[in-house]
Amino acid sequence: MPFTFDLPRDTSPRLRILQLCQTGIAALTVIATLITIVVPHKYKLLTLSLLYTPILTSITTILFVVKEQKRAVAGTLTKQKYAKYQMLKMTSAFGMSVVGFIAYLATAPVVEDKSHAGEQGMWLNGIKVNKWQGLMLWLNFFNWVFLWASLFYSCCMTGSKQGPIALADDEAQIGFQDETAGDEAAPRNLQAEDANWRA
Repeated sequence: MPFTFDLPRDTSPRLRILQLCQTGIAALTVIATLITIVVPHKYKLLTLSLLYTPILTSITTILFVVKEQKRAVAGTLTKQKYAKYQMLKMTSAFGMSVVGFIAYLATAPVVEDKSHAGEQGMWLNGIKVNKWQGLMLWLNFFNWVFLWASLFYSCCMTGSKQGPIALADDEAQIGFQDETAGDEAAPRNLQAEDANWRA
């Protein structure tokens, strides 16, 4: 399996949740694509065109999630490395979304506008969006929500002194441990050098 979530027990729960959400969106995209292809319904091509961006961005997202997990298991996923992955993940997602949008413009059917004044609902290419197509739009929305969430998390999380990022206990600490340890060590060293103290 490409990812098993067999992360160390002290891995940040925030990191686990973000990875679960992103892989969950990818899994839902695959399921939605299969259902759209198999189940006959009107304007199937429009529904598929709404899935182009989630499909393409999910591919790149999963690739980077796998990299994150491999480094986390190895204990080498630093804050800097994680932030780099999120920037690459977002850049790839933007690139894939451009490709998906172009594919949407090229393949989505366009019909005569049958909308009526005052009628509620959303219309795309002259087609009123149904509930299933609306779910595809929500899927795309949450795909971006979790991508941005992981990017923001990489900016505000606390790096572990040992190397792996965002250990559960480390996230709750302000970061003055090194300074405190140094302040306590200095008086001890002075006392050790003092002949009267040794006596």
